[in-house]
Amino acid sequence: MRVLLIQPEDSADRGPWTTESWDLLVDLGRSSPRTAARWSNKIHCPLLRVEDFTRDVEDIRRTSEILSGGDGRLLDCEEMDWWNLYCLDILQEAASVLALERMAAEISRPMALWSTRPGRVASIFARVLSSPLHCYGNNFVAPNAKRILQYVRLLRHFSPAQLKEIFLDKYDATYRWRARFARSLQAYGKPVVLIPSAYTNVSRVSSAYAKLLPEQTFLLVATRRSAKVFDAAGNVIVRELGSYAEIYSPRRELEQILQKWTSLSLELEANLELVRLRRLGLFEQFPATIAQGLSVRDAWRRVFERERVCGVLCGDDTNVNTRIPVLLASRRDIPTLDFHHGAMDGFYLAKRLCCDFYLAKNDLERDYLVRVCRQPADKVVVGAPLNAHSSSFAHPATGDFPTQKAAIVFFSEPYENVGMRTEEVYGELLPALCAVARQRGYEVVLKLHPFESVAQRAEVMGRVLPLHDRKLVSLASGPLSENLLSRTWAGVTIESTTVLDCVERGIPCFICEWLSFSPFGYVQQYAKFAAGYLLRSADEISQLPHQVAKHKDETRERQALDDGFRGQQIDPQLLAQLLGAESTQPVARSA
Repeated sequence: MRVLLIQPEDSADRGPWTTESWDLLVDLGRSSPRTAARWSNKIHCPLLRVEDFTRDVEDIRRTSEILSGGDGRLLDCEEMDWWNLYCLDILQEAASVLALERMAAEISRPMALWSTRPGRVASIFARVLSSPLHCYGNNFVAPNAKRILQYVRLLRHFSPAQLKEIFLDKYDATYRWRARFARSLQAYGKPVVLIPSAYTNVSRVSSAYAKLLPEQTFLLVATRRSAKVFDAAGNVIVRELGSYAEIYSPRRELEQILQKWTSLSLELEANLELVRLRRLGLFEQFPATIAQGLSVRDAWRRVFERERVCGVLCGDDTNVNTRIPVLLASRRDIPTLDFHHGAMDGFYLAKRLCCDFYLAKNDLERDYLVRVCRQPADKVVVGAPLNAHSSSFAHPATGDFPTQKAAIVFFSEPYENVGMRTEEVYGELLPALCAVARQRGYEVVLKLHPFESVAQRAEVMGRVLPLHDRKLVSLASGPLSENLLSRTWAGVTIESTTVLDCVERGIPCFICEWLSFSPFGYVQQYAKFAAGYLLRSADEISQLPHQVAKHKDETRERQALDDGFRGQQIDPQLLAQLLGAESTQPVARSA
C-alpha cells in the first residue's frame, strides 16, 4: 500500500508525486471538503484529513491531563514551573497526536510511506505508524535551494522592520544581542503598573484600560518591535525588554534545571502516555527552550528590581515571554490582572489562572471562561476597556440599519500558522464574494491581519481570481479603521475576532464554519451568543443578500442577545483597586 502525506505547504495536484500511483492520500494540513474531493478525484484514490479525527475541546482537555504528570518538578529559584511553561508551547502539537493515532488506526499495513517534503508532523506520524518515511526533495541540494528561495520570498514580501523582527525572534530569543545595543534607561522612580506586551493588539487594548486611570502611570515593556506600534495613551511609557536584559545567561541555574530534567525523564518512564509523547519527539526542544526562558526571566527580574511596580496588567499570559512577569509579580505579592486582547483565550482549557483576577470584556467571554474552561467564577470580572469594542460605539437600538454600504469585507488571517493553504481559502471564498459584490454594485475589501504581507497576499489573489474579479478587490492593511467599518455592508471571516467589531456596530458578519481551524470551540461560543451568522459551505455565500435583509428585520429582536457581548465598561475605581493603582477621578462612560 502506497501512502502519500501532503504537507501544509504543498498540494496534492501539483508536484512530482502527481505522476505516480497512490493508494491513499493523507492531508497533514487543513483542507476543505471541496478541496479534498477535488484531490481525491484527480489522484484517483481516497483521502484522509487530520481534522476529521480531531475532537477539539475534548482533546485539549485530555492532553492537559496527560501533560500535568510532570507538574511541579522543574522549579527554578523563583519557584517558576518550567515544565508547565513549556507544555503551553507544545499543547496543540501534543493534542494533534491523539488525532494522528486515531487516523493511523484506519490505515492498512504494510505500507510504503511518502511525504511531499520533510516535516515535523510527517516525522511524528511515521513514528506513530512505526513506518520508514521517504520524502520528496530529501537530498542535500533541494533543501538548501528551498531555503534560499524562502529567504528571497522574505526579502520580497516583508519590510526591513518586519525582517528585523523575524530575525530577532529566531536568533536572539535570549535578548543578548538586543541587550548589547539597547539604550541604558533611567528608572522611572514612581509607582507604575507594568504592561508586558508582545503584540500590537495587546498594547492597544492595554492602553484603552490605562486611559481609565489617567493619574496612574503605566509602563509598557515590549518584548518585540510590533508591540510598540500603537497609539499610546498619555500615561503609558513604552520601553523595550532588551533595555533590561544582560548579555550573560544564568549557566549554573540552567545546568541545575537540566539535571532535574534528566531525573524527570527517568521518572516519566512510569507514565506510559508521557513516554509516548517523549518517544515521538515532543520534548526534544526542552533544553533550548529553558535556556532562552531563563534569560528572559532574568530580564523581567531586572524590571522589578529597577522599577517600582505596583501592579501588572497582562493581555496575553499564554505567551511565555509575557506570562513570566505575571508569575514574578505573584511571588512578590504584587496585584496581577489578566485580560485577553482578542475575543477569547482557549488556552484556559489547559492552564490555570495565575493572575489574581481576570477581566472579561463581556458575558460571552465570561461564560466561555467559566462554563467551557472551568475557571473559578469569583475570579472573573466583567469589565470592558475604554474605546475598545462595544464600550465606545452605540448599537442601533431602533432597528435602523444603513442601506448604502460600499463593501463586503473579508477579514483574512495568517492561515499558514494553522496548517491551512491560503491559496485554497482564497480560491474557495473570493470568487463567491466577488459574484455577490458584482450583483450589488459593491467592492470586496480583503482586510489583512497584521502578520500578513500585502505583497504576498496580492500575489496569491492574482493566482486565484480572473482579471474581472481582481478589479473588484482591494487590499487593506494596518489597524481596523472606523472608515472601513462605516463602508461595510457585510463582514465575512473564518474565525477572526473581528466578528465582534462588526456585530457590535450592527454590521452582519458571516462565519465560515466549515473552514474553522481552532480546537478551542470559539465558533460554537459565537453561535451560542448569536454573534454573527454561520455559513456551512461556500455555496451559502450567494445567500448573503437575503441574510443581510433578514438581519435588518431582526435588529430589534437581536438586541437582548447582543447585550451578552456588548459588555459594560469597567468602573475606574474598581480597576484601580484590582491593580493596586493610585486612586483616580472617575472617567465618564462612553455612550
